[in-house]
Amino acid sequence: MKIKKNILIILFFLFIVHCSLFTVALADDTVDCDTLTGDAKDECENLEKKAKVYQELIDIKNKQQDTLSSQLQTIDKEQEMNRLQISSTQKQINDLDKRINDLEKSILTKEDDLNAQKKILVGLMQSYYEYDQQGLLDLVLIDKDFSDTVVQADYLDQSSVKLSEVVSTIEKDRNEMLDNRNELNQKREDINKKKEDLTDRTNDLAYNENQKQSLLTKTQGEEQKYQDLLAHVEAQKKELFNFSEASNLGEVSASVSSYSKPKDNLASTSWYFSQRDSRWGNKRIGNSSSLMKDYGCAVTSVAMVFREKGASIDPGKMAGQKIFYYDLIKWPATWSPGIALTSSIGHGNIKWSTIDSEIKSGNPVIVYIGKTNGGGGHYVVITGKDSKDYIVHDPYFGANLYLGTSKSLVGKIGRDSGVRVDQMIIYH
Repeated sequence: MKIKKNILIILFFLFIVHCSLFTVALADDTVDCDTLTGDAKDECENLEKKAKVYQELIDIKNKQQDTLSSQLQTIDKEQEMNRLQISSTQKQINDLDKRINDLEKSILTKEDDLNAQKKILVGLMQSYYEYDQQGLLDLVLIDKDFSDTVVQADYLDQSSVKLSEVVSTIEKDRNEMLDNRNELNQKREDINKKKEDLTDRTNDLAYNENQKQSLLTKTQGEEQKYQDLLAHVEAQKKELFNFSEASNLGEVSASVSSYSKPKDNLASTSWYFSQRDSRWGNKRIGNSSSLMKDYGCAVTSVAMVFREKGASIDPGKMAGQKIFYYDLIKWPATWSPGIALTSSIGHGNIKWSTIDSEIKSGNPVIVYIGKTNGGGGHYVVITGKDSKDYIVHDPYFGANLYLGTSKSLVGKIGRDSGVRVDQMIIYH
């Protein structure tokens, strides 16, 4: 117990030292990695490099990104960060691969040990049974002397002890093998997640490069053409409501619970997404400076519809697609697997009979709720209908609300206003 206690004290001390060194490294980027050796030095240098790139990226994003050169610089830094992350993830995958191989070898060894111990156990049990069946009285009756009987009895006792030892060893090896198998399964899950992350990072790397080339193609390296792109974004923003600018947003959001909610014909929440989700709420849409939590209702609505149709997509990934390059409202004409836009996209195209037909077939429809006073609007996804009203997945206010609730909430945000529903977007 004393040894264990000392070990725990030492481990705790090392943990404190490690945390202190890590804190210092974060607080002071001048930590000298040359004082370290081996893997510790490599890890220190890698962390320093990452910290430097992160800081540069943060510095760039904190500045007003209203010039072509600043956007190109941002893309270059994002590229560098993606490369660092890819390298780090690949190293983690390699380490997990090695650990998985070690565990598989350990399991095979344990299985061999178990089989060998089982054979010993079978032999011991058979021998023990034979001697035990003969019995001490029989040994005396067949004219063996008493010393032989004592030896025989001693052998039975020793065999019994040996049996217990072998059973205990088998149990120990079995438990270790089960632990190794559980760890192996966990490591396999970890490596699959790392491989998914590696794929995402690689895709991000390719996207950043396409983004840069697209920007250069559209602007031909000219600042004025870049400013024209920004003007296009600002024009699109007028169609959407900037939730962060509303002084009464908290009050309006809190009032959602006061509205009645549908109880029947509810849509699954497995494909519901919120534009405010911390995973992508602060993510920029395309290459603009507009954030998902502010202007991301259209992007989120598209992501919901595509996820409902089986696509592996979420608003964060959708916001980064090249279709939203300098666009806030860009309706994809097609999407895999086999998803296609089947409606027009202009305002004024709405037909409620068509919407009724679509939702009756289990096909969600994106609609636009526009303010009639003060401008701006909001996209929601109609998922069904009951005897009272249409039911929607609202990317800002929540899942399975009445359309009337979303309309009322949008009307109350900012300047109190009436609303209209004047656009429908349908995918098959």
